[in-house]
Amino acid sequence: MKQWSDEMTEYKKITVKPITGAMGAEITNIDLTSGIDSETWTEIQDAWANYLVLIFRDQDLTDQQQFDFTQRFGKLIPHPYVKGLPEIPEIFKIIREPGESYSWDGFYHSDLMFLKKPPLGATLYAKECPPYGADTAFTNMYLAYETLSEGMKALLDGLEGENESGNPEKYSNKYQSMEELGKKGAMGAVHPLVRVHPVTGKKALFSSLAFTKRIKGMTDKESAPILNYLYEHSIQAHLGCRLEWKKGSLALWDNRVCLHHAVADYFGEVAKHRRVMQRATIEGEEPISIKGYKAMQVS
Repeated sequence: MKQWSDEMTEYKKITVKPITGAMGAEITNIDLTSGIDSETWTEIQDAWANYLVLIFRDQDLTDQQQFDFTQRFGKLIPHPYVKGLPEIPEIFKIIREPGESYSWDGFYHSDLMFLKKPPLGATLYAKECPPYGADTAFTNMYLAYETLSEGMKALLDGLEGENESGNPEKYSNKYQSMEELGKKGAMGAVHPLVRVHPVTGKKALFSSLAFTKRIKGMTDKESAPILNYLYEHSIQAHLGCRLEWKKGSLALWDNRVCLHHAVADYFGEVAKHRRVMQRATIEGEEPISIKGYKAMQVS
């Protein structure tokens, strides 16, 4: 990837339509099943760095083609608790049958924050979906950090969050068409509440009520007001975007600087439809703190 810049790029090989002023872009004029030349690939990477969430419309992908495209961004990893496809275990299905009321995620979150190396990003491919509704909402954690007061930024500098997976059964056993991997036991990891993106060098909040249970060195009661505030601040509508799903849509997001949430508006006609999504997850790195990033720049 070329040196990142926050100046808008003039795209020649792909068509980029921003979704909101905060984040997200719809990508058209590209067929991911055909060969992607180096110039097109550079534009995709640039758009991803600038918009954080990309959605490619009208893609007719096989499982292997989703794997191959996603793997260009990095090594793929299986979900620690959900059984993947027999031939490609790094890809798993998120299936909601008609009438099921349980939602895959109840909070905005960054995927697998309880791992020592949370994912870099992921792709999500729509195999079946309702004619409307069941969107996925995202929020820009760069903006969440940038819109904090200077006093709050100073408070957070150096603080770490203790992230926990919770009960592994929640990832699959509550769905009739999903299988658990068989791995037992909760997982956890400590990460900075403010991380620095290794490509852009920009600071972003890295906290979610889904996984961040407390601040290291504080009690749950002491942590709660800070973590609750950060969460409510982060998920404000003007800091994010919302993806409308259609069969054949493929989303790509940067898990390091985005939170996302499956909107469970399963009422009326929407509740009658099956929703089948297929996710491939990209291996990440240990989150870099502000102090750690400064040390890297000196060395």
